[in-house]
Amino acid sequence: MNILVIPSWYPTPERPLHGSFFQEQAQFLNGKEGIEIRVLYGKKKSYPLFQWIWVYLISFFKKSWVISGELVQQDPPALGFPFPANRRIPDFLQIDLERRLFWKAYQSLIRSGWKPDLIHAQSGMDAGIYAHYISSLTKIPFVILEHQVFVFHYYSKQRATLVMDAFKAAKKTAAVSYDERRQVMMNQPACNPEVIWNLVNEDNYKIDLEKRNKIFTVVTILNSLPIKGAVEFLEAMAIVICRDPSVRFIMVGKGADENSIHPAENLFVRKSRELEIFDHGEFLPFVPREKISDVLNQAHIFVSSTIQEPHGIAVREAMMCGLPVVSTANGGVEDSIQAQTGLVVPVRDAKAMADAILQLKENYQGYSPENIRAVAVEQCGRLIFKSKMIDFYFNF
Repeated sequence: MNILVIPSWYPTPERPLHGSFFQEQAQFLNGKEGIEIRVLYGKKKSYPLFQWIWVYLISFFKKSWVISGELVQQDPPALGFPFPANRRIPDFLQIDLERRLFWKAYQSLIRSGWKPDLIHAQSGMDAGIYAHYISSLTKIPFVILEHQVFVFHYYSKQRATLVMDAFKAAKKTAAVSYDERRQVMMNQPACNPEVIWNLVNEDNYKIDLEKRNKIFTVVTILNSLPIKGAVEFLEAMAIVICRDPSVRFIMVGKGADENSIHPAENLFVRKSRELEIFDHGEFLPFVPREKISDVLNQAHIFVSSTIQEPHGIAVREAMMCGLPVVSTANGGVEDSIQAQTGLVVPVRDAKAMADAILQLKENYQGYSPENIRAVAVEQCGRLIFKSKMIDFYFNF
């Protein structure tokens, strides 16, 4: 079966980690059970108004659109193209251009001799719109697997309607957590998504107790966006350290750059200094994916402080290293939190988070690293992901 994947975001040479899990999942599935995957990615780019108008006009006359493998990361084969955006353009015109360019880019793709049997939109926003449009013109069926925070407050009414129309028309829909599934159904009750947790390849993560720091260490992986709860995490760590000054923490992600002059890039550093816990922390702005397991294995527990999490790949990576988890009630992570794997606390409650961290520290020996890993592998490992995706693709 030939499957065309249309992602809402995807790794590019400039941003190699942006949507890297989309690429990893496509890599994993490509070649299995007769599946052949191609990726078509339209990258939104800001254009001056008159240039946008020019592209809009010429898009009516061109039969195809230039696509290039140089614009996106390869493996599996991928083709990309820029499409212009301008904030002064009404959204109905922007949508019209986006759909037309995707259709013409698709025409360029099939001129190579490769044609899909199925289109897979990775998120309804906005990949579902494009997949639905191409499907309506070709009668090729499409499916949607939702990965994104399901909110519409920054969408126009027309764009939101098109997303919901796509969910209604898709041959099959799925979501990466039960909370995400519930959000989709609340907005589009005409579909009934199944749950397919994101792939986390267990071969890339292992339990290595010899790497655990001698001092009790808490680790988190997040960025500086408010939805990720970095401030609440640091406030919780300030409470923990006040009660037990021996505890240390590691923060990985954008916000940990001590030398940056940009506030968002050094948020973790600035806030930890404000709370007088900077000397208790280690701040890593970037860790290569092949080194994530080594960093996680230095710690004893993982904390997810997110306000809303569609899935929570970092949490499952930590669990595959045997770490118990303290998580906010953020939706996606809750699917994996059981008595044997960790504790759930309210969102934006630093004290409750601190209490849970200290509770896990006190009862740390009661958590089995092997059992924690087994839960993550059972939900997100290679075998279950392959089984669910094969069923998703082949059984309508």
